[in-house]
Amino acid sequence: MARSARKKRAPAKKMHAWVVLSCVIVFLSYLYLSGDYGLIQHWKLHQQRSALERELEALQLEQDSLRVVLRKLETDSSFMAKIAREKFNMGLPDEEILRVIQKKDEK
Repeated sequence: MARSARKKRAPAKKMHAWVVLSCVIVFLSYLYLSGDYGLIQHWKLHQQRSALERELEALQLEQDSLRVVLRKLETDSSFMAKIAREKFNMGLPDEEILRVIQKKDEK
């Protein structure tokens, strides 16, 4: 009879060990995937870094084009006059400035 009691306890111990092992694996997987240093956080930071690098590249291109415009404004007087006329509605003293107002399409 003692032998049959041991056989009944052995599967229960194995089942208990599997439950504990499963819980440990689930807990470690959770930490690996979603903790502060987890895989999901790492992926989000990678995406954010890529977006910031693209934004930096776009801003550098804009800065380069603005430097070209600045250089042209400093050296080319005809370019400066063109910008003054187009953006600020300026003209020479003997010129008349005409403003064209476009009508909005009514539906």
